[in-house]
Amino acid sequence: MEHDLVIQGTVVDREGLRSLEVGVSGGIISEVKRQGVKGARRIRAERSLIFPGFIDIHVHMREPGWEYKEDFRTGSLAALHGGVTTVVDMPNNPVPTTTRSALDEKRRLAEAKSLVDVKFYFGVLGENLKDLANVVDRVSGYKIYLSKTTGSDAFPESELGHAFEQIAGTGRPVSLHCEEQSVIDKMQIELDGVSRPDVHCDLRPPEAEVESVKKVVAALSRVHDLDANVCHASAGETISIVRKARAGGVRLHCEAALHHLYFNRKAMLENRMLKTNPPLRREEDRKALLGGVVDGTVSFLVTDHAPHTMDEKTSLGLSGVPGLDDYGHVVSWLAAEQNVDPLVIARLTSSNPARFAKLGDRGEISVGKRADITIVDLHSPEKVRSDSVRSKCGWSPYEGKEFPGRVRWTIRGGEPLMDDFELSK
Repeated sequence: MEHDLVIQGTVVDREGLRSLEVGVSGGIISEVKRQGVKGARRIRAERSLIFPGFIDIHVHMREPGWEYKEDFRTGSLAALHGGVTTVVDMPNNPVPTTTRSALDEKRRLAEAKSLVDVKFYFGVLGENLKDLANVVDRVSGYKIYLSKTTGSDAFPESELGHAFEQIAGTGRPVSLHCEEQSVIDKMQIELDGVSRPDVHCDLRPPEAEVESVKKVVAALSRVHDLDANVCHASAGETISIVRKARAGGVRLHCEAALHHLYFNRKAMLENRMLKTNPPLRREEDRKALLGGVVDGTVSFLVTDHAPHTMDEKTSLGLSGVPGLDDYGHVVSWLAAEQNVDPLVIARLTSSNPARFAKLGDRGEISVGKRADITIVDLHSPEKVRSDSVRSKCGWSPYEGKEFPGRVRWTIRGGEPLMDDFELSK
């Protein structure tokens, strides 16, 4: 049998690192063995690791409403550049994705424009709990904000247990932005008028995240059959809480965002563009987060891709950084410089998010799965430059940083859309 495509090299799968040949036909992985796979085209991925396509379960693609920052096409180009083949888009647009009509419009736009698969979260409000089951066939999960965000105030804590029960009934997971609004409000009063470069790190201190996570654990412990995810965990104590809760049988996960793994708050002294929510933390927190990656406490590697224009960042000081272009860069850094086992990386980037988002057709390199494959060349160093960024915002928080490797091929449904370092679309 001759396949459409054969990929040859070091494959990261459930059994570790193996030298294999992967045959792809009709967009599906159709054969995997050590040698002898025939195909019309062959990719020899030397000096590289062949991963299942990266899945980022936390992005803000900005459309509709903020297309001047990003849209589904430009965001998908950034994703391909970073090796990401599937994204799950957050609901906090100018018109938030908290109604079925808003969700359907966002889906229509993504299907028309995106070059990667886009899945969706549905935003949960106190007043739309009755609607959650009506959109279950259209979403990969639900999102709750426990502090103020675009389109809504913080979700009422008194309703958290009830919301968890309603979401559990859908069979879908929930992701939560965990920051205690009362702590933030208090710090804004205490630090009013303070303008040092890293003040944002104190305006939203670790305690805001930790107190919120504790309340989530308390509510979640009373609900069965619900997977919950703490978005962009940033505090070392959060990692400890998640680890303890999971040991006690609570189905709690957490994300590590690229920027929280790579930077600490001292970076804010040189680069105010790194302002995010939650903020960068102390070096001890960063190391604890990296430790959570290594020991499996952290379930997902995400970008929290949140592009703003350069002018918005410099003049308005908006929170959020882009990240999709640099997903593969940070993966190379984890593998080559932080000595993170590639099998652990594959769980964070592919199999865990596929399982969480109920995407059973992807996340592994095995026969019958979608041929979504990301190949990272660990021996092609690259210094990040703004002119190489594919995101519409045109800048990267990693500009000037050199990474040990980069994505060489991004293959979606058997088609190399990033082909030998070059985008083909």
